[in-house]
Amino acid sequence: MRGEEDEYEAFFREQYPRVLALLIAFYRFAPETAKDAASDAMIKLYLNWSKVRTPRAWVRTVALRSARRMVNRRYVQLDTEVEVADGDLAAVELAMMAGAAITALPPRQQEVMRLTLVDLTPTEIADVLGCTAEQARGNLACARRTLRRVLRTEEEA
Repeated sequence: MRGEEDEYEAFFREQYPRVLALLIAFYRFAPETAKDAASDAMIKLYLNWSKVRTPRAWVRTVALRSARRMVNRRYVQLDTEVEVADGDLAAVELAMMAGAAITALPPRQQEVMRLTLVDLTPTEIADVLGCTAEQARGNLACARRTLRRVLRTEEEA
């Protein structure tokens, strides 16, 4: 039992900040909502740790659904300004630029790209989105082509 607890603890330390970043930087949830949703997802993961095959994908899916439910239930405003420590500023700026470019993509490609940017594999993305890994790879390839084209056009302008 202790081995599973150690695994979960290591997972939590590594992934909790990434789940927060996903909810705040890419999905633009208010920090309070993101913290509540990420915590809720991590608790549910802990309770189901031995049953979950792909914990990274699972916890992101649960956190996103939880945050969306909180927003719908409480009518919480999405945050447009995020306070960050100076050391995190470069990472947040990069995330914001990527987030802005991603809005040029169709919705499914946006989802695939956002999940790729938080280190999910195509197989994990497929689990999150309920599609096959091949479909996730195809959407990712299309998204990358479109982003290259969009970013090239912006550089030329």
